[in-house]
Amino acid sequence: MPDEDKAHLKDFIHNFHKSIIPMLLDLLMETASHKCYKDAIYTFENLASFNWATKMLDSYGKPESGILLGNVKWIGEYDECINAYAPQKEDTSIGGFHGNFAVCLPDTCNPSTHPFNISESSNLTNSSFIEELDSVLNNITLTCKRTSREYTTSAVVVICLLSFFAVLAFIGSSITALEYCMRISPSGESIYRKSISERAMINEEADSLSNKKSDEILFINKAKENTLPEWLEKCKPFFNCFCLFTNGEKIINTTSSEGQLPCLHGIRFLSMSWVILCHTYTLLPVTIRNTAEVADMLNHWIFEVVLNGFFSVDSFFCSAYLYFQQCSKNGGKIPWLYFYIHRYIRLTPVYMIVVAYFTTLYTYSNSGPQWPDDDVDANCKTGWWWNLLYINNLQDEKYHCMGWSWYLANDMQFYVISPLLLISLWRWPKIGYSLMGLMFAISFTAYFAITYEYDFDVTLESIAAHGSINVQGFMDKFTDFSNKTYTKPYTRISPYLVGILLAYFLNKRKQNNSPKLNTVTLSVGWIVASSVSLACVFGLYDRQQTLIEACFYNSLSRTCFACGVAWVIFVCVTGQGGVVNSILSWEVWIPLSRLTYCAYLVHPLVLEYSFLSIRRMFEYSHITMILYFLGLQFLSYIAALITSLLFESPVIRLERIIRNQFKSS
Repeated sequence: MPDEDKAHLKDFIHNFHKSIIPMLLDLLMETASHKCYKDAIYTFENLASFNWATKMLDSYGKPESGILLGNVKWIGEYDECINAYAPQKEDTSIGGFHGNFAVCLPDTCNPSTHPFNISESSNLTNSSFIEELDSVLNNITLTCKRTSREYTTSAVVVICLLSFFAVLAFIGSSITALEYCMRISPSGESIYRKSISERAMINEEADSLSNKKSDEILFINKAKENTLPEWLEKCKPFFNCFCLFTNGEKIINTTSSEGQLPCLHGIRFLSMSWVILCHTYTLLPVTIRNTAEVADMLNHWIFEVVLNGFFSVDSFFCSAYLYFQQCSKNGGKIPWLYFYIHRYIRLTPVYMIVVAYFTTLYTYSNSGPQWPDDDVDANCKTGWWWNLLYINNLQDEKYHCMGWSWYLANDMQFYVISPLLLISLWRWPKIGYSLMGLMFAISFTAYFAITYEYDFDVTLESIAAHGSINVQGFMDKFTDFSNKTYTKPYTRISPYLVGILLAYFLNKRKQNNSPKLNTVTLSVGWIVASSVSLACVFGLYDRQQTLIEACFYNSLSRTCFACGVAWVIFVCVTGQGGVVNSILSWEVWIPLSRLTYCAYLVHPLVLEYSFLSIRRMFEYSHITMILYFLGLQFLSYIAALITSLLFESPVIRLERIIRNQFKSS
């Protein structure tokens, strides 16, 4: 280090000694152990030596430039602190410690207190600024970050569970690989590449058996090949369910399943991308250093896509089409018990595995100045069974386990009551239409009344357009709005009802061989659907709603947006979607669509892992956020692929085997 820089550093250390050290020593004398206090003095005595103690000092979070732009979160240098090591002081018990991150203290210290009281130590006690600063600082708790933790019993249990699935995947994949190798001759050549004489002999045997049954010929030919041991053949169907090669092949297969609507693959993937984009921006306050500039940057019409990203999950609603297809084939006879069991088994095992991982292991996966220190997620530890029963959206939001899973609860609740609507529409259309109308009316009335009663004229545009508003008061009100409306089934069901009506209408058109729409009708439909959908997303830009406007907007916007999506599906299915259908039905979307459920489950873990483990704040810009979004979306789908291969696909295939066993018995 140049002498001039050392001089500046010495001046800083001198000033630090005069101001901060006495306050810290007083704090440690009152709250810490004797060893901690001695180690702290040992650290301060070595500050001027440009060694480990200087590194600890250097790692402190300190005021930086840009405070007027909102840069008031100084997280310091986490790794520099915890990697600093103080050697043992000769003939004493002092030293032999690493840094412990908060302000960087010896790891023999673990204060958890309110360390600052400016008003008592300042001569400016009558200053309003000092009083305000004192109130802020006295709400700060100095808690050191833990550098090492032992796994809890529940974490060990979950590790064993995940390892069990990994072992099954290894066994299943190994069996498949073994079968493939057994098809290769010892010399490394394939069976079909045998000598001419050997192939002639095989041909002669086949000719001599030409008058026999084909199954006998197949049996004889198989007998000539290497086969697995009998006991392994019996176990193979089970282990094959966990085979990574087989499951991976099924996921990446670009052939759409029978009865599915090809355009839905594109809609699901794009909707999931919209969800990830919005959640990327949600974590902004944790990561950015120029918070004062954000409001101006967000006040742009294109950013309404993020501010109104609440519509993204409303696109996952059109699953009723398969029901009406089955009714057409089976005359309306549906195994209703299996209808429910299949859905629960399809969604729940992988869901509960993610919950178990999030509850017990997630906090062990990383570290950092902003990384959570809890061994388990408290909400999930006590409330996981709400998720198991799919009623977690009925809890207060502050008690939610995996807060984003509220949508899964809504979806399952809608699925449970759907037969009431599906059967009535199929058998008694007039009754079905009446029930649908009644449910639309209940949803509209509930949303309207709650918005009016609690004065919920809150939108995120308020912050974007009016950065000077009371943000904390707004967020408290928005949380209340979310608790009473956003996650509740009686206000979220209308898009699901639109999906059921669309499926019923498409099935009727198919049965009746209805003609395509004429050009005028098609054009008007596109204009109306596009206008309504765009109005839902962009209509609130740069304006403040009245309470009555908010009531109508909240009550109708989800239904209207769902109708816009339904129109797109309708024209694509009827062959009139043109370039839109070509884009949405692109084969590339099919594998990504299959991963949508797992991507929804795990993407918040990927996002939080990235943002909460940062070592320093970054400058916000839209370009930066888009780059983050693209990278995090890619990583989210990689995590979704792993989750699907190990947990989702095996359960689906096991359920199919068990179902076939019951059918054959």
